[in-house]
Amino acid sequence: NGRDCRTSDSGKSQDLPSTSNFTLYRTAEKMSAPLSAVELADQLRTLKIGIMQGNKENVMNSTEKVCTEFQKLSLPRESEILDVGGGSGILSVLLQTQGFTNIDVMDEDVLTIQKLKVLRLYRNYINRGVTGLNSSGLRDETYDVIVTSCGISSHCISPTQITELLRILKPDGHLFFTMNYDSSDLSSNSSLFDVNLTSIEKEEKCQVMKKEPYTDSGSIPLGDFYLIRRLPGHLPEYLDNPVPKELEETLTKLLMYEPNPEEMKKFYDSCSENYEDIVLGKYTGHTKCADAFIKLNLDHHVEILDVAAGTGLLGAAIIEKGYVNIDAVDSSMRMLNQAKQQAIYKSYIKATVGKLNSVPVKDETYDVVLMSNGFAPGQICPSSIPELLRVLRPGGYLMWTMKDGYHTIQEFAMMDSFIDDLVRQGCAKLPVGPVVFPNYLLDHQGRFYMMRKNVTNHWATGSPRQSPKLKRKV
Repeated sequence: NGRDCRTSDSGKSQDLPSTSNFTLYRTAEKMSAPLSAVELADQLRTLKIGIMQGNKENVMNSTEKVCTEFQKLSLPRESEILDVGGGSGILSVLLQTQGFTNIDVMDEDVLTIQKLKVLRLYRNYINRGVTGLNSSGLRDETYDVIVTSCGISSHCISPTQITELLRILKPDGHLFFTMNYDSSDLSSNSSLFDVNLTSIEKEEKCQVMKKEPYTDSGSIPLGDFYLIRRLPGHLPEYLDNPVPKELEETLTKLLMYEPNPEEMKKFYDSCSENYEDIVLGKYTGHTKCADAFIKLNLDHHVEILDVAAGTGLLGAAIIEKGYVNIDAVDSSMRMLNQAKQQAIYKSYIKATVGKLNSVPVKDETYDVVLMSNGFAPGQICPSSIPELLRVLRPGGYLMWTMKDGYHTIQEFAMMDSFIDDLVRQGCAKLPVGPVVFPNYLLDHQGRFYMMRKNVTNHWATGSPRQSPKLKRKV
C-alpha cells in the first residue's frame, strides 16, 4: 500500500506514508499514544474557546459542516485520513470523537506543525504545501479520505491544485472541503476552480457528489461545501485483453530473424532521403520495434507516443501499417523539424525525458509508448521508465529496442534489476524481454523489452469494489 514501517511505543511496526522530500514530524522518537476520551473532550473545549475568542466563527461553522457531511457517509473507522491545512487541529479532534484515529496532517507552516505535534492531535505530521502535481511528495492513492476546512483559498491551497489532492486519494475515496466567501478574490478563484473541476469530471477522474452553500447560525451564507469522489479514470478497451503466451515466442522469433537485403531495401526506400547515410541499411532497431508493435494487432486509432523520435524512422514504419495517432518527443528540435517535413506525427514535443513530469504531457495520455535507440549513454537512462509509465494508460504497452552491452556503464548496470523492482512493486508487467537479437547496429547486438502498465488502484476502505482488506499494523 505504499507505506513505510516505523516503530511505535509498543515496539510493533507503525505505517507511515511514503514520501519524498518532505519533513515528517513525530511527537518523539516513538509515536505517542492517541488521546483518551477525556483528553479529547478537554482539547475540543479549549480549541472552541480559542476559535470563538479569535472571532473566527466562520472557521468553526466550516469545520462543523465538513464533520456533519463526513458523518453522513458512515465511512469505516479504519479509514486512512489526511487533514490538509490543519490549522488549530479542531477538525481532527471532531473526527476522533467519532472514532476515527488514523488521521495525518499536512501543513506548509512549520510552526503550525510543531504546535499540533505538541498537542498530539494527529498520527503523522507532514510539513509540506500543495503547490502543484507531486508537490506533496506522497505516493499515488495513499488516503481513503482527504478533508480540509477553509483550506482551499488563495492564501492556502489554490483551487487549481485540486488534481494533486485527487492524485493521493484512492479510487472511490472522498474529498471533503469548504471554500469561504470572505476572500477578496473568491469569485475568480471559485470560477476557475469550477471550470477545472468540470474538466476533470469530463475525464472521468472524479465525481462531484455534492456542492452546496453552508451558513452561520443566522442562516447567512459563508461559503460553498464540496464533496468529491475520486474515480479510477477512463480505462482503455484493450485493458482486459491478456498478452497471449504465444506472443512471447512469436516476438522472440521475429526479433531473432535477420531480414534479407531486399526486405531492408523496401523499407528504407519508403523513408525520406534525408536520413544520415551512416544509418541507412545498417540499423534495424526501429524496424524490430515496429514489427513487434504490429504483432499486438491493436486498433488503428490507439494513441501512440514515439520517444526519442529523431527524424521519424520508427514513426514512419508505424504509419505505413495504418496507425495515425502518433506524437513525437525528442530533445532535438532540428531532428523534429526534419520529421515534420514528412508530416509523420500529429504533435511534435521538444523535451528531454528524465525525472517525473519532465515530458509536458498529462498522466495516462497514451495507449502505447514506443522507443528505438532512446536508451543510451548521454540520452535517456533507465531511471526514466517511471516517467514513460506515467504518460501511459492502465493496460497500455511500453516497448523499446536498444543496443546491447551497456551493462558496464553505471547508469545502465542495474537496468534489469530496476525493471524487476517496478514489476515487484506492481507498477507494470514484463510480458516479453529482454530479448537479445543480432545486427541491431552493424554487427552489434540489440535488446528488446515490452512492459505493460498495471491497473494499480488501491480502492478506498469500504469501497463497493471490495478491495482486499489490509489489516493495519499497530
